[in-house]
This record gives sequence, structure tokens and C-alpha cells, in this order.
Amino acid sequence: MQRRAALTALVCFGAGPAAGPRARAGAAGHPGILAWGPGGCWVAAGGATELTRLPDAPAPAIDPVPVAGGLWLVATDGSLRCWEPADGSNWRLRCRVPVEAPVHALAASPDGRWALVAYGQRLSLVDARGAVVKTFEGSDLGRMRRGAATVLFSLPQRQSFFAAWPALGESWEISLDPDAAPLFDGLVHDYRMGEGIASPGYLGARRAPLGQPMPAFGFADRRVPWLAGMQGDEAVVVHLDVRRRIAALRVPGANPAGAALRPPSRGRGTIQWWLPAGHEIHVFDTARWVRLATHTLPGPVLQLQATDETVWALVGERAGATLFTLGDSQPDAWQRVGAGAAALSALRAAPRTPQVLVLRAADAHELLLLDAGGAVLRRWSVPKGVGLDGVAWWPVA
Repeated sequence: MQRRAALTALVCFGAGPAAGPRARAGAAGHPGILAWGPGGCWVAAGGATELTRLPDAPAPAIDPVPVAGGLWLVATDGSLRCWEPADGSNWRLRCRVPVEAPVHALAASPDGRWALVAYGQRLSLVDARGAVVKTFEGSDLGRMRRGAATVLFSLPQRQSFFAAWPALGESWEISLDPDAAPLFDGLVHDYRMGEGIASPGYLGARRAPLGQPMPAFGFADRRVPWLAGMQGDEAVVVHLDVRRRIAALRVPGANPAGAALRPPSRGRGTIQWWLPAGHEIHVFDTARWVRLATHTLPGPVLQLQATDETVWALVGERAGATLFTLGDSQPDAWQRVGAGAAALSALRAAPRTPQVLVLRAADAHELLLLDAGGAVLRRWSVPKGVGLDGVAWWPVA
């Protein structure tokens, strides 16, 4: 997870809140909005036109994670907290998890059952009640090196978490699958012959030695079995099954955290990876890892979101960017969205629909839902004086 001012590619599930004197949860399956900033967290159910402050929610130190039936948040004091619907309408603080050092990274499973937090040189796996189920020490197998986990991802398609340990030169995949195969650390000639000592796969960490320096991982998506991060001028792709690098793409200045996948459709037979780098967007075929196209826009590309029919690009400076769209009807003609979507600071594609949610800069006091052509479909008003840094859909059934 990244700091407040940065965007991440969240795919969120849960029960959404609605307006009222206290934050209210919307009907199950109705998409809601979560927005956050220095003033705390704000929510709106699918039918609400105003944002309501989540009660007793402090300013998040890192991006909060909405999940099914709740919200995980790291407060500025470093503690981990979780909110849940209280009675079908109101929200309450469900748990507060004390840790020995400030939390610097957070991931949570979309079903709300697990959260993984990094603090100091440790990881703790926390269940939905806030109980610490297991703690992992940040050391290699020989206990010769120690360090901190810097990046955490939830991998729901694999029922696992991913953790990157640059000081160890390792990545770990922690399984949440009760039927996970046993783990064999170290050199084993043939585990079927009983060689080596097995440890349980469930809630165990499968290590992948990636060497040093490690990529600075910034991209993960549930639709693909790989992650990506920068190492020097290369975007390095690591496959989770084979536990090694499968591609090194030379793209100086690229930002994997702002990248997007475009699913197959019509003339596209494979998933494409759209990777921003400065004023350019580089498009790669993920089956062969070849560059298909390069697009140039009039400013730095901060964030991309994509569906099978449309690509959205947030272009410019963080506090006042402009939205551009690219559709299948004109595959090389980027269109600048009208003045109604100027001065933007955040972008999030809607689940399962060709729509996008955008956050106006702090002085504009509103969130907008746009269609593929840039027309404003809905507005959410933001209380004056509330500075917002990020936004996410919450929930999607």
C-alpha cells in the first residue's frame, strides 16, 4: 500500500454505507464510495448524493482497505483498526489491534476474513475479530539477514497474500487455503521420498529467492498470476507460480503502480498491460511480453484505468490533472474529457461497467461518476474544508 497522496489499484468488496447522522451501511450488493484524506474517511451508499464521515475514523496513515462487511484502516498513531456495520444501518468500530511499532504496510482479503500488516521487521496475520493469528519474523532461512517487508498485496484468486522483503532478497506468498500443500524450505531432492522437513502450507510462507536488488513492486491484479515492479530502467515481471522473473521490459521512468490491465475484446486476443512512463503509455502483450504500441499524451500520466472498451488516463499534476479517454471506435485518438472533469486528483474505474469515478481537487468539493464519453452521470458533494486524497468503490457484490 502507498501513502495517502498516492493511488493504488484497489478492487473492493463489502457492504456500503449511506447518509445519516451516523455513517449508514447500504443494501448488500449496492456499490458505495469510500474517500479519505487528512480529515478522516467519508462514505456514501449507492443511492446517496452526500458523503458522510465515518464516526471516530482518524486520518489514515496509509490507504485504507474496504472489504466485505467492513473497513481496515491504519491510523496515524500506527494502530490497526476495523469498522463494520452495526445493525444494518450504522457503522461501529469493531476492533483495534495494538502492535509494537507503527504499521507501514497493509493488505486485506476482499472477503474481510484476514488482514496482513507489516511493522518494524515483522508481519502479523490478523483475523476478522482483530486477533493476531500468526506473526512472521523478517529473516532469511539462515537467520543471517533481517529486514522489513515493504510491499503487501492481497491475491484473492490464489487465496494468499504477497510480501516483498528487499533486505532479504525474497518474496513470500502466505497461503489462506486450508488445503494448501505442505511447504519444503531449503534444498530438497524429492519431497515425495520423504526428504526434507515439511511445514504446514496453510498460513505458511512460501519463499521465492529473487536476489538483490529486488524490484520495487507496485502492480498486482487478481486476473493475472504475476506482479510487476521497477528495477532501474526496467519493469520486471515476476510469475507467482514459477517464483522467478519472466520478463524485463526497458521502460525508463515507468510507474507500475499507475498501470492497468485491458482484458481481451474483439481484435485483442490476450490481456494487455498499459504501463505509464512520463508523458507516454507503453502497451504490452502479456502472453509474449512484446511492446504493441506507445501512446504520447500532453502531460505526465499519473494513473490508468481500463475496461474492455475504454482506457482512462489521468494526465497532469496530482492536484489538478485532466482526464483523457481512448475507445475502441478510435483506437489511436485520445479525447480530452470536458471541463466538468478538470482539476482532478484521483481516478477509479467502476466495477463491471464502462464508467469511472473521479475526485475533483480539494477546492472543487465533489466526486463525479462519468460514462465512457466523459458525461457526468452522478455527483457527490464533499463538505467544504474537507481535503480528500483518495477514493475507492465500496462495495461490489
